Amino acid sequence: MRLTDYEKAMLNGEHGEIRQQAIQALYDLATFYDVDRFVEIVGCHDDSTVYAGEAQVAFAEMLAEKGAKFAVPTTTNATACDINLWDRQKHDIEVMSATRRIEAAHVKMGAVPSWSCAPYHIGVAPSFGQQFASAESNVICYYNSIIGARTNRYAGPLELLCGIAGRVPYFGLHVPENRYAQGLVKLGEDIRPEYFTDESIFNLISYAYGSIVKDRVWAIDGMPTLGVTNEILKQFSATAASSGGIALFHMIGVTPEAQTLERAFGGKKPQEIVEIHLEDLANAERQITNPNVDELDAVVLGCPHASYNECVVVRDLFRGRRVNGNTRFWLITPRSVVDRLKDSGVYEELVCLGVEVYSDGCILEYRNKKLGTNTMMSNSGKFDTYCFSMRGLQPVFGSMKDCIESAIAGRVVKEAKPWRK
Repeated sequence: MRLTDYEKAMLNGEHGEIRQQAIQALYDLATFYDVDRFVEIVGCHDDSTVYAGEAQVAFAEMLAEKGAKFAVPTTTNATACDINLWDRQKHDIEVMSATRRIEAAHVKMGAVPSWSCAPYHIGVAPSFGQQFASAESNVICYYNSIIGARTNRYAGPLELLCGIAGRVPYFGLHVPENRYAQGLVKLGEDIRPEYFTDESIFNLISYAYGSIVKDRVWAIDGMPTLGVTNEILKQFSATAASSGGIALFHMIGVTPEAQTLERAFGGKKPQEIVEIHLEDLANAERQITNPNVDELDAVVLGCPHASYNECVVVRDLFRGRRVNGNTRFWLITPRSVVDRLKDSGVYEELVCLGVEVYSDGCILEYRNKKLGTNTMMSNSGKFDTYCFSMRGLQPVFGSMKDCIESAIAGRVVKEAKPWRK
């Protein structure tokens, strides 16, 4: 490999044992993939924060005890529970204790304690073209696609080492030539522009897109170029990374590396073209909805974590009405957003409506047997993709408006849509 003087010094142990071990592991990875050099990263989003067993906790503690420090700004992903309200969520003391140990180890290593799967909502994100390391699927997809930063799909413990070394092997999506689209998904003429006033259509298109593309780099054409918010793009990224293995997509006219078809494909022609139609959207919704669910135990918003703007929209959609007494409403958002909600008075308004506001944790880690929840509704394609396989929950997908109306009624309420026959 072609190493800089600094990288040679790290490998020789001149910057400490832990940094030497970190760069050695990355050197081995580079050798396996026949990569000839490293590239410096500007940041890292560490996904080894959800409690998954003692080995994971012990690994972080060992690094911290031996003096490991992150070489670049490193944000922390969501945890297994709300660190301060874990008991209200019925988590075991074991989970809380392990989460506290994870928290202490990461803070000791100098991490930015964001505890969120949506760090871009709190103002921590790379810029276009900058090299990065992440293992959280929606962050990978969002940073690569929406911002135009560059990261591969890393595993949690490995990206922790990336943050300590400040380097990654220069391959995959770190390399500009590997980022060009290979195939194209086009929207059929039956998907009309006026349908996009309902944000849920983006999730369904994304689910269908991910199912087609799998883990390849493709583009999608025919999406609206105006009125597409960061929150919509967040959900699109998360769902595509769940129904497929998408790490980078190009949305023609929207994402920065796809302002034109020619730019997205690097001047080449698509190797394959596939169309999505209304029937594909209907099938996508069938995949993430149990049609036999009527009564709802809970409505969940915040997968990925909700932004301040989304929390305000939730409040406004209630229009003074309250959550049904037989249904729970969970809203998950970054800790810094909770602080802003409290400062603005929105937090108290949400609580008065019957909304339970949590931070830090991933809603896919909730202890639903203890909470007595079996049926859940969400506006998140990611959550509805995973909730049955991970927690045995019966999912229902709907727009944010559908979710609010269902929470008030205590049963599934959905507006008629062209893809719902």
